[in-house]
Amino acid sequence: MLCLNMEKESTEIMKEQLKKGYLKLAILYTLLRGPLHGYEMIKRIKESTFNLLTPTAGSLYPALKELESDGFITGRWVQQRRRVKVYMITEKGKEAFKEVIDKHFRLASAIRGWLLTRLAPIHPIEGEEPTAPALMQQAVKIILLGDNVRVEERIEFLKEFRRVLQRINETINRLIVSIDKRIMDLEAEINPK
Repeated sequence: MLCLNMEKESTEIMKEQLKKGYLKLAILYTLLRGPLHGYEMIKRIKESTFNLLTPTAGSLYPALKELESDGFITGRWVQQRRRVKVYMITEKGKEAFKEVIDKHFRLASAIRGWLLTRLAPIHPIEGEEPTAPALMQQAVKIILLGDNVRVEERIEFLKEFRRVLQRINETINRLIVSIDKRIMDLEAEINPK
């Protein structure tokens, strides 16, 4: 029982650390769209993550302070209806965001590759890896440049993204068919006719 409690505690600690890391990433992403004060940032992060991240003032402001002390963002006090600190991303913050996103996609791709090789005994995976690192780099570029990206580049990115999603969908459909066949084969072993 003690081991199970320690395992649960370790899992909770890891989940909290992930949330903190994703919160900082969400802050940088949000500030790519323009300067914001804390309350508005909380609302935008909730909206852009479909409420997967729901920061509170108690979690947001320490993250902002750390990002500011590391030079990823800057803040200045302005008088609106009341005095608020407005934050903006620095060039160092933009570079850090790009690097973290790139590493995140490479890690996700490696994990996906590992999972697909584990699924290969169920269904051989043919063809190329469904996601292209170049596509992810293009996505980061579009996010970072915002309104400065040409419409033609956005259209080309969306067309390629659609092709990638279609390949992923085809792979998933083949896996489902193979899994269904494997289930029927195993059920036939249990209940021979």
